[in-house]
Amino acid sequence: MCVVAGERKALEEVQTTELREYHMMSERHNALLAIIHGCTQVFDSLAHCLSVSGLEDLRGDTFNEWLFDIGMRKLQTALKDINGRTLLMLNASDVMGIGVSFSDAADLLLRGYMAHYKLSDSKKCYPPPDSVLSWNEQQTSKWVRTLGDAYSCLVNAYWKGAALCSLSPPRVIEASGGSLKADEAVSFISLVRQMRSKVDGEKATWISKWNGSIPIDSQVYP
Repeated sequence: MCVVAGERKALEEVQTTELREYHMMSERHNALLAIIHGCTQVFDSLAHCLSVSGLEDLRGDTFNEWLFDIGMRKLQTALKDINGRTLLMLNASDVMGIGVSFSDAADLLLRGYMAHYKLSDSKKCYPPPDSVLSWNEQQTSKWVRTLGDAYSCLVNAYWKGAALCSLSPPRVIEASGGSLKADEAVSFISLVRQMRSKVDGEKATWISKWNGSIPIDSQVYP
């Protein structure tokens, strides 16, 4: 009898442990279902907003998910007080004012412009291929080198295409370390415009005209 009683107690302990584990797994399962449901709602809201009103209604988790989709998750903290509607009214300098680098600010505004005006089939809103906007730092540096010694101080400015197309005279002077004067900075920007016209002149108008120094809602080229 003692043996049977001992086995029964051991069985009850096993059953109790299994029941406890079952409840824990059930609770975890329900928690995961809630997370999945929440994520699905965010995804659906993002898709709906972008298809109907562009950036206008993106806010909170939906805005953060959009930043993740375009590959700019690292900006979520800096942009914690910004939503899509606000972003429409900002230029590169405004975005830099909240702690974002010039290059990232220009990229953000380009992706925002493309998303708002529905100019890309990709969630990441990649710049149009073979356009100046799609240039990486190496391509930009290579082009600057073709301009000769006059602008050699800008070779290592670390601009990508979006930044190159968003320059203002003060930004050029700053990147040159003060080597260039205002009129020389203006001449450099004129060269950028000429080159964009040559490379992208036969593409959609916005590709050769977009400029991150102008707010998204003030540019309606498509």
